[in-house]
Amino acid sequence: MAVELIQIPGVTNHQQLVWQIRVLQINGRNFVLGPLVEWERKSPGDYKKIMKILSIIGQVDRIRDEKKVKKSSNPKHDGVYEIRADKGSARLMFFYCEKNQAAVICTNTYWKTKSSRKEQDQAFENCHQLKQIYEQHN
Repeated sequence: MAVELIQIPGVTNHQQLVWQIRVLQINGRNFVLGPLVEWERKSPGDYKKIMKILSIIGQVDRIRDEKKVKKSSNPKHDGVYEIRADKGSARLMFFYCEKNQAAVICTNTYWKTKSSRKEQDQAFENCHQLKQIYEQHN
């Protein structure tokens, strides 16, 4: 299984002073870059909010504002978070990896269309499973 981290187009080096921001790619596939391109085209407001928060995350220790970043409340999803387009629908799931280079590893996305706790929990679960795969290979 090929597990690698790739850069996000549009996130520059000067935005990554504290954390390296990367996308998890497994066997040449990832679940982030395609949705980001689609959001940029179809939902530019949400896209800009997500990209702005990514920039902030790369420059500070941790964001504590739950309008921007929220940790999963489910104890089964140890250490997974979502970046939120405040008052928007886009969500980008990630986890922090302090091993090797300090990295924020983006794993998958979620488009909030209604307040479905079950769908949101599934997005956190997907992130948690991808985190486990990453940790097994690093």
